[in-house]
Amino acid sequence: MKANLKWAMMLVMAVALAACSSKPDDTNTTSIVGGDQAIGAGVGSNPDFDDSMDARMAKILGIEKNTVYFDFDSDVIKADYLPILQANADYLKKHPKARILIAGNADPRGSREYNIGLGQRRADVVRQRLTMMGVTANQMRTVSYGSEKPAVSGNDDYAYSQDRRDDITYDNAG
Repeated sequence: MKANLKWAMMLVMAVALAACSSKPDDTNTTSIVGGDQAIGAGVGSNPDFDDSMDARMAKILGIEKNTVYFDFDSDVIKADYLPILQANADYLKKHPKARILIAGNADPRGSREYNIGLGQRRADVVRQRLTMMGVTANQMRTVSYGSEKPAVSGNDDYAYSQDRRDDITYDNAG
């Protein structure tokens, strides 16, 4: 009975989080960290992270909103995305065996090297925020794909806004 109540509460929380989702826009920014520290990471797929049964379970438990969008040429986390990060942090703290990959992305404007650095800064700022929320460092890895993995095809403002993002992928939901 107690287990069923726990699952019901998790489902209610998942529905509540989904109702609070928003689209990327240019308002409500909160500066976390950022600046000139650019660490270029390798580009390519990461075989250690896949859409396993555990990852699908994390989505069922309300962690399906795993994308943080950024403004043009920015690594500042908007306040709109703090609830998404908090939901992920809460889940990771309750499941210490869970592991995530934070993948930084950029739109295609800018050189390959610049976009790799910007994607890495974006991934690092999300990692730092999750650390401030109590997630342990060994639960997180970062990578920058630069502009190599666009979210949507196109060369317009909408496509670019979807490419300026961090994707949080669960390897093991713990």
